[in-house]
Amino acid sequence: MFFMKYSVIFLLVLVLFATTTQAQQDAQFSLFPYNQLYWNPAATANDGQTRLQLHNRWQWSGYQGTFDDGGAPNTLVASAQIPLNFIKSAVGVHYVSDKLGAMNSQEVQLSYAYKLKLGDNTLAIGARAGIYSRAIDYTILRARDAGDPLIGTGRVAQSKPDLALGLWYDAAAYYVGVSVNHLNQSQFSLGSDKATNTLKPNMYVTAGYRFEPLYALEVQPVVMLKTGTDFNLKAASVEAGFIATYDERFFGGITYRLSDSVVGILGANLVSNRLRIALAFDATVIFQETKSPQSYEILLSYALPAPNLGGKKTIVRTPRFRY
Repeated sequence: MFFMKYSVIFLLVLVLFATTTQAQQDAQFSLFPYNQLYWNPAATANDGQTRLQLHNRWQWSGYQGTFDDGGAPNTLVASAQIPLNFIKSAVGVHYVSDKLGAMNSQEVQLSYAYKLKLGDNTLAIGARAGIYSRAIDYTILRARDAGDPLIGTGRVAQSKPDLALGLWYDAAAYYVGVSVNHLNQSQFSLGSDKATNTLKPNMYVTAGYRFEPLYALEVQPVVMLKTGTDFNLKAASVEAGFIATYDERFFGGITYRLSDSVVGILGANLVSNRLRIALAFDATVIFQETKSPQSYEILLSYALPAPNLGGKKTIVRTPRFRY
């Protein structure tokens, strides 16, 4: 798969040509290599394990508004994913709570991935369906013009269906994933009949390459490209960097989010590599005058073996019995 392998290198080079970033409608995470389910349904259970996970981001921590108690983004993702190897599949579910000032978005999504073996590699095809809710509390907004008909009253919430598709190609030395979310482009009016907000489709491309320069040391360049489906690279968001893992237990790295921040990552796999703890610290380096200088993330996950549903019963031999 020559093309798939060198597409990883292409994505790394792509960072050099993207010059600006676009406004986000979905939350961002610096620990993206460890939370692929959030972006791509085809990445469900891509490590072959049942995994329970919590991931929280405090963006621009300590940001204070002029009049109120702040309004910096805070995002929580709780997820569970289970491989179903006997039907070459995996299922996952995740819940998201994303708060930004007066706006609060929540979603519950169910993902399914079907896995095809291509030699020693795997191609997964994924689909996702769920409910996306958006709410706004007008009581904490201040209208510039009193009586503005576009400014509602009270707290208003709406829920709409949400759809996504994805592909995930995993080889021994690298992986590449592509996904598009919000395919049905749900519209939210949030109490105003004269203005609507559309949940636009976003495309996510992620890739990583694994190699061992020293015994027990794995180094992995990683990259993520986020853009609209118009493929306008000048309006894309790109982050890329390196993560090193020693003895499959301790890892750390550094990444750069273009036109935004430098990110440091530390973590460990404990309890026979079942318990994962990861931390990320973002240091804002661009537009510091309009942002709090730091953001934080913490990720906790616990892995279990894949369930042996539908599998053959293991033969156990002892001096007295065989069954």
